[in-house]
Amino acid sequence: MEYGFQPTNYPLEDKRCKGGITFTRLHTPKGTRDYLPNEVKQYRYIENQLRKTFELWNYSEVRSPTIEFVETLSTGVGSELVDTMFKFQDFDGKLLALRAEMTAPVARIVTARMPSAPEPIRLFYVNNVFRYSQSYLKREREFCQAGVELVGCNTPEADGEILALLISSLKQVGLKEVRIDLGHASLLRDLLNAAGLDKQQKVSVQGLLACRDAAGLKKFMEQNSFPSNLRDAFLQLSRCRRLDEVSSISLSGSKYDKLNKQLESLLELQETLADYEIDDLVFFDFSLTKKIEYYTGMVFEASVPNLGLPLGGGGRYDNFIEKFGKLRLPATGFALEIGKLLQALTAQGFEIPDSPKIKVVVASKFRDTAVEAVKLLREAGVIASLEITKRSWEKTMEYGKLTETDYVVSVGSSLKSPVTVCDVKSNVSRDVTLQTFLGEVGGRC
Repeated sequence: MEYGFQPTNYPLEDKRCKGGITFTRLHTPKGTRDYLPNEVKQYRYIENQLRKTFELWNYSEVRSPTIEFVETLSTGVGSELVDTMFKFQDFDGKLLALRAEMTAPVARIVTARMPSAPEPIRLFYVNNVFRYSQSYLKREREFCQAGVELVGCNTPEADGEILALLISSLKQVGLKEVRIDLGHASLLRDLLNAAGLDKQQKVSVQGLLACRDAAGLKKFMEQNSFPSNLRDAFLQLSRCRRLDEVSSISLSGSKYDKLNKQLESLLELQETLADYEIDDLVFFDFSLTKKIEYYTGMVFEASVPNLGLPLGGGGRYDNFIEKFGKLRLPATGFALEIGKLLQALTAQGFEIPDSPKIKVVVASKFRDTAVEAVKLLREAGVIASLEITKRSWEKTMEYGKLTETDYVVSVGSSLKSPVTVCDVKSNVSRDVTLQTFLGEVGGRC
């Protein structure tokens, strides 16, 4: 337990009854939580590693308001995501919401604030998002996303860059055995439409594909009079596990030109991934779909073994940005959940690197010299705090042990005189000049 803090699930309550209403003062709302200092350090480490990686790939950070108009956030994302938004009314009657994801805000930023930016536009973000849910087992109401958007390019090189950046980011954080499962949103959707299925039949086919039930899929297609060429395409695609295996699949007839181009795009992507030497980490999953509706091309999820949940995902969305204005810009990107990355690192036994700095508490009966001493220590890069409670030396040392302080320093009326430095761990004291002590600890920071 850290510094005597209670764990986040510690059952503390402070209830007051006023007029029959019960108030809970010490709990956060369901689906939200506190983050204590050590956990914040872990989150900051992951966020900083991602920021460094994104910046090395020439992506620039943007931030958007936590609160936006519902009309903005609900544009093109689908009813399922809209239903999860926290909505409320502004003073002027307009509907507002907490952002539920970051692609819509970035699309608005590009349209409204960056219409003349040279393309491609490379942007990234690290922000909290908010989603309402009856169950908080899989995801909390508030969680942190880090992601990138590559806007203004629809080449295989753009998709390859996004996947390569995703894998590089996860490895840079410290994760091992990274895996990407990749599908194609339009390919599956257009094949289902070409088969002339109704909504319920489409759901049935997607369920059979997701379960990899080849026998059930074959039976379903026979019962519903699938054209033979479409039946073969569905069965072949359901068996593919690598992108290069798609090369054996094609549909004859001009009405299938669009579908054949989508198949060709997967092969072109495979070649790009081979250049990045990551093709062995990407697996084809014909059944993979995303609940957010704006995806038009590749869709993907990142995972590691034994976690049970994807770390994040993304895909191509070429018709989304134009919904915000006159800009017709193709785009692709991904988002990662910081909390899930931390879970995965913990499951893999990874310890967040600690970069400890020297911590010093300065105690003195002479406030002016103590303040000057603390100032000099901080200028040398030492974490320094002033003993402000006027407690005894023994109590100050006890406080130092509890807060993992390295040294307690007692200064007199003048910094020209020797100061008493006590090593908190060994409880050994010595008298040295402050300049000597600064030379010792300054070089270790």
